[in-house]
Order: sequence, then structure tokens, then C-alpha cells
Amino acid sequence: MDNDAILSVLADLYCRKILSATWNKELSAIQLSQELKIPLATVYRKIKLLEELGFIRVATSIIKPSGNEEKFYRCTLRRVKVDFNGGKLDIKVEFEEMDKFVRLWKTLSGNMVAVKRKGD
Repeated sequence: MDNDAILSVLADLYCRKILSATWNKELSAIQLSQELKIPLATVYRKIKLLEELGFIRVATSIIKPSGNEEKFYRCTLRRVKVDFNGGKLDIKVEFEEMDKFVRLWKTLSGNMVAVKRKGD
């Protein structure tokens, strides 16, 4: 992975906002644009950069009645460690596994805990 590309994306305010917004929920480009108040064209450009690095991924895709596809994105980035030692830059990136069954289980188990707490 290209260190310069990673640092460039992480230094970009809009990229960071998109990563933060999709950290724990799936959002479409339109939703990101509206929630973050970023022009839609800019959102699409930033999504492309983030996808190229694997920092976000399409989690869900639906076909609207109009026939258009709407993609919902989720952040896969979990940790970035930047180390500058002996004149060398070393960047380690950790990603979350985006397996649909794992996501479903996490969602369901989180909801079950929430339901139990409400009934107590």
C-alpha cells in the first residue's frame, strides 16, 4: 500500500468525515452528502479514493424502482499506526472483516442486548 496515498487520504477533511460517518453504519453517497454537507460530486470522488485503498466498501446495494442502483458504504478501516523511526516512515493499516454474516450477527446480538436492557 502506498504510504503517500494513505497519508493524503487521512489528511483530507472530507475523507475523514466520510470514514467517521460510515464507522458504525451504512450510508449512501446521497446520505453522506446531506449529513456531512459535502457536495455530492465531491462525495463520489472521495468514495472512489477510499475504495481504492480499501478504507470503505460497498456493504449493501439496492435497485430502486427507477432501476438505478443505490450503494451503501461502510468503513472497513479500524486502525492506522504511523511510525517514523530511523528516518523511515512505516504505516500499518488494520481492517475490519466485512463478512455479511459477521455483520448480521453483530447487529442482531447488539439489538438483543439492547432489548434485554429495556425490559429490566
